[in-house]
Amino acid sequence: MICSNCKKNMATHCIEREEGDVYLCDDCFERLGAAAEYGAEPDFFVSFLGIEDTKERKCPVCGATLSDYSATGLVGCAHCYEAFGKDLMPSIRRIHGKTAHVGKRPLWDGKLLELQAVRKRLREELELALKEKRMKDAERINRDLRDISKMLSGDFGGEEDE
Repeated sequence: MICSNCKKNMATHCIEREEGDVYLCDDCFERLGAAAEYGAEPDFFVSFLGIEDTKERKCPVCGATLSDYSATGLVGCAHCYEAFGKDLMPSIRRIHGKTAHVGKRPLWDGKLLELQAVRKRLREELELALKEKRMKDAERINRDLRDISKMLSGDFGGEEDE
């Protein structure tokens, strides 16, 4: 029996499904086995991503081809993005909504961290004002500290950090 996915190698694995058995070679089973077991057709990623592989180009570093990506939805290495960039970007944009990694951002676009830094600075000022017996300044700083603490605990539902 020939592999249902690559249609090149002899199949060594059989996945039984209601729609019919899927036969996979060792390589395809390693890459696609779980997806095939849970109902995905061997060419599932090809139809979903809309990639047509007219040339069998290979990544110069890992040797992965665009059809490997089409079959599994996974690239072989970071250099695959350079080798197949023009073909990969439309499907990446369709799936993720953008093609550039922007990283994770703290809540409120950094306002949380800013408020925590201000609170820390105010605590230090309060300590200094109390040591120097500047009670009016200490009172003002204490009010500011309470306001910041209310904002932090009220908006996030937790207790303030010490």
